[in-house]
Amino acid sequence: MKGLHRIAARCCALLLGLVAAQGALAQATAVPLDVLHWWTSASERKAADQLASHLAQAGVQWKDAAIPGGGGMAAVKVLKSRVLMGDPPDVAQLIGTTLTDWADVGLVLPLNAVAQRQRWSQQLFPTVLELVTYKGDVVAAPLGVHRINTLLYNRKLFARWGLVPPRSWAEFELVARQLQAKGVRALAWSDEAWQIATVFETLLLGDAGAPLYRELMVQRKGSAWLDPRVERALQRLRWLRALATEAPVERVWADSARELLAEGAGMMIMGDWAKGELMAWGASPVRDFGCVVVPGTEHTHLYSVDTLAMLVSPRAREAVQEKMAEVVTALPAQLAYNRLKGSVPVRHDVDPSSLDPCARDSWETFARSRSARVPSLAHRMAADEAIKDAVAQVLWRYLTDARMEPGEAQRRLAAVIRAPGAER
Repeated sequence: MKGLHRIAARCCALLLGLVAAQGALAQATAVPLDVLHWWTSASERKAADQLASHLAQAGVQWKDAAIPGGGGMAAVKVLKSRVLMGDPPDVAQLIGTTLTDWADVGLVLPLNAVAQRQRWSQQLFPTVLELVTYKGDVVAAPLGVHRINTLLYNRKLFARWGLVPPRSWAEFELVARQLQAKGVRALAWSDEAWQIATVFETLLLGDAGAPLYRELMVQRKGSAWLDPRVERALQRLRWLRALATEAPVERVWADSARELLAEGAGMMIMGDWAKGELMAWGASPVRDFGCVVVPGTEHTHLYSVDTLAMLVSPRAREAVQEKMAEVVTALPAQLAYNRLKGSVPVRHDVDPSSLDPCARDSWETFARSRSARVPSLAHRMAADEAIKDAVAQVLWRYLTDARMEPGEAQRRLAAVIRAPGAER
């Protein structure tokens, strides 16, 4: 009997050694793909490493080319420079309208064969598939869906003082006053232009509703910007800033998330990538922090979708690029990546019970047919880089110049966002 145990143990050892050897061989023979992206925070880095691990098992080496910088502006500049020099990366993080711009000039490899083999039309959310389809071609591999209209709160502070996560602005104001009375900042804040725009579009969705939001951000009707509901959103934006801070403050979003975790602030309005960052630091969405939607945005999903485009290159990489697209959209990589990134899978064959409470609500809202799914302008889903930056600058000036009236801000926004040929 002991002899049988010894034989079984030796067989297991040999098998484990064989598996390890095969893994090492796969690593040694993996074909490298140069991947340019801007995932550099703790959670983003972990999520990218998770993708690299899944790809390595499939014989694809993730050759990292991370470019730090808020919102990817620096990465896009590097990408343009590399293309002009004739040395484009094999893969680039291109999202929203930036993706279609690059596809329009023929620099993006179509992934129609991958989409057909992997049955993307049956597996992916229709909104996501439409986003990565341009002129009949699938032009990117979608990774995850972020929810922008997210309000994070510190569970420990709320439990300590018996506070209830706000579902309305009246409740928000009450909670804010109670936090301030305890010497805690009610809302983490930054005056970085893109962060101001992120908060504003969330407020606009709540005050204007999804139909008007689409007229403003997607159809970009100039006259719609003079609607009283836009004025109300601008006034609320100024109120929130005054509630959060008096002095100008510009800081990266991760620092605001750190303040929330350290109990220096009770709440934070930010996309759910902030949730991923909190989890990367060891915090739990069940124990340490929670998520609700920003007041007024129930049953709506203000989204941004992470995508990777395979670029046309003088290097013969098409087969490996297609393999990467297959791996990163498959269910195992989807679950692993999004769990770390804070986003949710782009697939509708996910078991929602496997998701944390914040992610489950985001995924179920996005999946529900009666929900309003609207694209973020601040994160390139609804407009190009130039319009996004122009809107953010108007909002920044409005908040930093107390003399500017909401009506003036409305007129300036109408001027910078108007689409060619749109209604005036």
